[in-house]
Amino acid sequence: MRHLFLLFSTLFFLSCAGGNKQVDKYIYWVNSTKAPCVGVAPTMCLQIQKSETQNPAAWESFHTSIMGFEYEPGYIYKLVVKERHLDPTDLPADASSIEYSLVEILEKKQDMKVRINDIWVADRIQGESLVLGADGITLPLLEINVGEMGYMGSDGCNNFTGGLIELDEHTIRFGIAAGTRMMCMNMKIPDLFNTTLPEVMSWKIKENGLHLFDADGKELMQLKRTD
Repeated sequence: MRHLFLLFSTLFFLSCAGGNKQVDKYIYWVNSTKAPCVGVAPTMCLQIQKSETQNPAAWESFHTSIMGFEYEPGYIYKLVVKERHLDPTDLPADASSIEYSLVEILEKKQDMKVRINDIWVADRIQGESLVLGADGITLPLLEINVGEMGYMGSDGCNNFTGGLIELDEHTIRFGIAAGTRMMCMNMKIPDLFNTTLPEVMSWKIKENGLHLFDADGKELMQLKRTD
């Protein structure tokens, strides 16, 4: 009877140990920018996708780390990642029950759309040059956040914030923005900016300037980086 008890105890131990060492390998994509996220405290998280193919609109925050992986901003990675499942009873309450480690980097590609991730000030809209201070004009300001697929800024009178519908190294589409509703002395430029932005379909950076175009390739707006 004692030998039987020891046999069952040994089998139970091996079974638990085997479950603790379950290992799976998956394809992970890692985005070129991090994004704000909340864990124990607010921080910046990797943006990942766990799939064979990449979907530009399906990034999710990754709240832990991948052992052996050295992240460099500005590049999109395709990785083989090993997941080792741990016994939750042996872990702190806020710890992940999966241990992630790098197996192989399949691809590391520079993300050209990161170039647009900046704060831009408008100096030409629909062919009209803008002059700061002329007739009470305040120049529109546009900040694009690639990691969060969002944008914000000022039209020269009101502040706004919104999401990007689409963004790649050529295409950009601005979603509907929420904003303040003040009336300023001169609404000509704010109105022109707000009616032009939804028409934008593509972008290009030339000589440190951001050029925005409509579906037919007509230039709608020219902006420059803020100092």
